[in-house]
Amino acid sequence: MSDDKKIFAVPYKDRDEAYIVVRRIDEPYGSTSPSVVSVGCTLKGDVENPTWKVHIPAELVSDVVMALNSAMDPVENEGN
Repeated sequence: MSDDKKIFAVPYKDRDEAYIVVRRIDEPYGSTSPSVVSVGCTLKGDVENPTWKVHIPAELVSDVVMALNSAMDPVENEGN
């Protein structure tokens, strides 16, 4: 696993030591596996080792970002 170590830690506004953590990981499952973006959460300030995480295949990141933006659009989500 090759981890580029560029970590983006977004602090929660209402909790001390809580962060959403985002980083790219190359070859996460071995030398032939494709890159992923790891999105995690820590409530203890440990941005190097989030409590939970999900790996999003690099080729799906744009679609996931679009889905996140759509989820925040109040017009698209009226009545849900």
